Amino acid sequence: MRVVVIGGGAAGMSAASRVKRLLGQKVEVIVYEKGRWISFALCGTPYYIGCYVKNLFDLIHYPIEEFTRRRGIKVELNTEVVSVDVEKKVVEWKRGNEKGETKYDYLVIATGAKPVVPLNWIGYENVFVLHSLDDAERIRNYMTTRAVRRVAIVGGGYIGFELSEALRSLGKEVILIEALDRILPRMLDKDMAEHIYGMLESNNVNVKIGKKVKGIEGVGEKAQYVVLEDDSHIEVDAVIVAIGIKPNTELAERAGLKIGQTGALWVNEYMQTNVEHVYAAGDVVETRDLITGDRIWAPLAPAANKMGYVAGTNIAGQKARFPGIVRTSVTMAFGNIVAATGLTEEEAMQRGIDTIAVKIESNTKAAYAPIKGRITLKVIADAKTGKLLGAQAIGTDESAFWRINVIAALLYKQGTVWDLFYGDWGYMPLVAPVWDPLVIAARLLMRKLGETSNQV
Repeated sequence: MRVVVIGGGAAGMSAASRVKRLLGQKVEVIVYEKGRWISFALCGTPYYIGCYVKNLFDLIHYPIEEFTRRRGIKVELNTEVVSVDVEKKVVEWKRGNEKGETKYDYLVIATGAKPVVPLNWIGYENVFVLHSLDDAERIRNYMTTRAVRRVAIVGGGYIGFELSEALRSLGKEVILIEALDRILPRMLDKDMAEHIYGMLESNNVNVKIGKKVKGIEGVGEKAQYVVLEDDSHIEVDAVIVAIGIKPNTELAERAGLKIGQTGALWVNEYMQTNVEHVYAAGDVVETRDLITGDRIWAPLAPAANKMGYVAGTNIAGQKARFPGIVRTSVTMAFGNIVAATGLTEEEAMQRGIDTIAVKIESNTKAAYAPIKGRITLKVIADAKTGKLLGAQAIGTDESAFWRINVIAALLYKQGTVWDLFYGDWGYMPLVAPVWDPLVIAARLLMRKLGETSNQV
């Protein structure tokens, strides 16, 4: 049996490895990757740009030899699959001037996502996107070898947020521009994002919220101005565009595969497309929101790895299903961890859910502990049932991350406010106070909901 995998990122290599582990010598696994890297940590690129990570190769999870020699997977780098014939079970590829075809028994499409960049913004040597290790290398080289004083980051999402710290650490003047009314708009409610705004400003990041970029102007090969919608001009030495990504479905569409309602590739819970022998995983596919039941597209690395695992398991003849996600995410800049899971309060209200929420500020350890930490925590619940809907946290230590993971686990199992209150969470003064912020938030919600669930 031969399995062809298109894409050497998290989902693709996870699927390839799983098939090979289960079937061994019974299967030939070939991975086609159009770039020169596989199994890389794209999320680590801001730290490479900021020179916290010294070597680009440190962002490789596993060297290629781990897959080719130890796991017996054939990896073809710098090789782009240009077409798929699902009836003949053939992929056509090219590598430089070389072209070829490969027959398969099963196919895994793991082509990921691609950055959204208006065509009239690119073409200047000092305008960048960040979506690969090569992009990171180009940005770092430019920032460290050229006379760059002022950098505009267009987009206040995860990448823009983390890059603001990386560039400030290099001594650059940073202007962070976000078209919507808050930083991290897909992650935080406005009242939580206000804490981020102040934190960025205090670290000398010039934040421009609610400012849409109209275009980029320059002379010759260099951009000189970022032009806002009100026609104001911001002078720059470099621009990094981070306004978002979209699923890379072109190859799948040309092959006649079904595109879902989100614009991403449709798959069932077994990661199978509408063509029986074709599977897909990672940022190219949509999945299910476990809170609302809706089909959603949420490109997150942990989910991509698990999707690949599920696809590989099913191809190998065993049964596995990917149930969906609750959209848990985390980012960090300037010593502040920002984490979120589930729905924001705004999203819940837009869906017509009668919602209640509490926001608290609390110590993350006992008051007398020599190690200090603070957290701002928001928890959202259904006002009628007490079912947890989501949570957001901003904190000065890692507990902001693990507390959100606690709520994520409850969301996965349809947990309630009472589950959050009565959960047997650990206590140790240097790690967490006896009345944990999670428990305090649940207690405040119970004052509105009642001492016990109406399901008791």
